[in-house]
Amino acid sequence: MTLMPLLSEADPKVSAEGSIDPLGMYAIADALAVRMIPGVRERQTHPRFLTSIAVSLSLCSEFPEESIAADGISEPWQVFEWYFVEGMVRTTRDSALLRGLPGQTKARRAIDDQVPLSAKRYLKTPTVFGFHGVYRALARDTEVERADRLGEVGHELVSAWEKEQRLEGFSGTSEGPGKAMRRRLLDAVRDGMKSGAVARKAGWAGWQFFADHLGIYGAGKRESRVIAQALLNPEKGFRREVIDCLISREGKNLWSSEQKAKSLSERRFHEWLGPRASHELRQLLDAIRIYEEFCRLLEDAFDDCLYRLSQHQIRFQPSELGGLTGVRRAAQRIPEIFGEVSEQLSPFGGAVRFQEVFSSLAERLSPAEWLERLLDHHCRIQYSKPPAGKAPWFDRFDDGSYMIRTAYIRETGGRHDDHYVHAYRTQSLWSFAKDLGWVK
Repeated sequence: MTLMPLLSEADPKVSAEGSIDPLGMYAIADALAVRMIPGVRERQTHPRFLTSIAVSLSLCSEFPEESIAADGISEPWQVFEWYFVEGMVRTTRDSALLRGLPGQTKARRAIDDQVPLSAKRYLKTPTVFGFHGVYRALARDTEVERADRLGEVGHELVSAWEKEQRLEGFSGTSEGPGKAMRRRLLDAVRDGMKSGAVARKAGWAGWQFFADHLGIYGAGKRESRVIAQALLNPEKGFRREVIDCLISREGKNLWSSEQKAKSLSERRFHEWLGPRASHELRQLLDAIRIYEEFCRLLEDAFDDCLYRLSQHQIRFQPSELGGLTGVRRAAQRIPEIFGEVSEQLSPFGGAVRFQEVFSSLAERLSPAEWLERLLDHHCRIQYSKPPAGKAPWFDRFDDGSYMIRTAYIRETGGRHDDHYVHAYRTQSLWSFAKDLGWVK
């Protein structure tokens, strides 16, 4: 009798593909955005997640430091997040009320499969893509969190929340209906730590707590006031200055028109904001403007090449690609503005990085020669990505020709307009403003 081998569950191969930021432009743009709007990230949409983080910190403070679940990786806040996301999905009937909730698809699949939510069934990188990960920078910047504990604003936020939600006793030593709910949640998190997964069944009475008391759009007036005051703290960056302009009558009209046109051009908003801005913010806006012009030229040249390579999926020589509109424009304009970009970035600490990353593209060359520099630059960026490098988006052959790899085939080329390549948080601030009642 032949014995069949015992097979373990298949592990997916680690992909060497790298589909994000193929030209290495994002880091500088992100640093400029953080300088202008500290704490706010592109994926942030709802400020009430600050309350959820504050409640999480309050609960998880009862666990010893360095506590790790039975799975060997999950901390108490992560286990709380599993319960939160699963509870929201289980008890919220209107999917519109879950917009912007990270991890909801994973939770829904786990529920459908009747398996507990766990690290294996949740987001691959929850410290980045879960709601704690997405909003942690803002929580720290607004003093909701300090050194992994509740900060001063965090205590104020929990206090306002429990009073409005009629959950007195949730924090502190006073008695009230919140104390029993706190014990129920703590027991659930403790059991989740022991099992390394959500440890409550579908009929658990605690599921309704999350939608009833931490729903994305359910902040009360006092709670909203605490969040608003924290966001408008003028001590760091230009968050308050930008928000004040955005929610002014002119600012609201401008951004509303951008939404209706579905263009959402932050360049238009920044052009309007510049003359109204303080000197320091105006300098930063000038740096963003010129850097984004550089990025648009680079992006359009690269996208035009990808589109041309996609059309026939055969080998092309650089000389055949040098005539593309995006390539010709970039080969001429980038050397012209390279020094200005570096100069404008200098006050904000970006000049050295800019020169180190992009200096090979600053030389005046023929379009075909400059294109070879661009494609070499792309290869260097891909090879330098952690943990062990990523593959370029095309193959290069011994005769110097290029052929696109099938994963990166494009149906369109570059935009060839002045639209920003990167986001500078205006849409996040607008979403915050709507949730907090600053705009309708």
